[in-house]
Amino acid sequence: MSRISFLNGQFLPHENCLVHIEDRGFQFADGVYEVTLFKNGRLIDGEAHIERLFRSLREMKIEHNFTKEFLTQLQFDLFAKNNMSEGTCYIQITRGMANRVPWMPKNLTPTISATVSLGKKMTEEEFEKGVSIMTHEDIRWKRCDIKSVALFASSFINQKAKDSGFDDVIFVRDNVVTEGSFANAFIVDQNDTLITKAADNLILCGITRNRMIAIAQEKGLKVEERNFSVAEMLAAKEVFLTSSSLILRPATKVDGKQIGDGKAGKIAKILSAEYQKFIG
Repeated sequence: MSRISFLNGQFLPHENCLVHIEDRGFQFADGVYEVTLFKNGRLIDGEAHIERLFRSLREMKIEHNFTKEFLTQLQFDLFAKNNMSEGTCYIQITRGMANRVPWMPKNLTPTISATVSLGKKMTEEEFEKGVSIMTHEDIRWKRCDIKSVALFASSFINQKAKDSGFDDVIFVRDNVVTEGSFANAFIVDQNDTLITKAADNLILCGITRNRMIAIAQEKGLKVEERNFSVAEMLAAKEVFLTSSSLILRPATKVDGKQIGDGKAGKIAKILSAEYQKFIG
């Protein structure tokens, strides 16, 4: 059966989901998106994802008349139509179609699209080995708190990392670690304190980030949301990245330096195991 996706009110074969050449998302990256994990009949932290999507719409001033309930049901319908019991759902909403002008036209009809996929899972061996990270100047705009589709800078530096023999990148702005190219960054210091940058305009406040913080606090771990430097990261016992699609990835090398004993750390294993319990 052909993969089924959603575009502007219709469930269609994936290859037939086409948008107009003058869609603002295509020409200006004028849109927002969300990716939500689906497992055991549940949208994992689904309400939080929808809330963040609507926040992004407000911050981008994208006018619309659809509801949170509509977008939630849309995701369940997509998984059902594709006979999938688990996976991820990608929803994208752009300002819509308009003649190409540098300002933002009013009263447009947003373009709504959504797709589902199985996604990628880390094996136990991959988790234990961890990934290799390079640091790079954060060249992105200063509204990273909006989950915008303007992802070229992240994608460009992610590819630069791969071309340089690394798996991913962690951005740094004025010697402050911000986040990964498509994930939030955590460290564990020598006192087993879990540290991640406080949510501000320089990072996306990740849904999985927030869940990991909540799990850590429930387990009695000390958590700090604050700025930390590259030097602190290199001296840490553990470094890892979190995202809704790949959940938690230990980083066992940063800029060629081994982190801890070069394997997934104790805190990463605790959080990963507890998150699996949370999603059932």
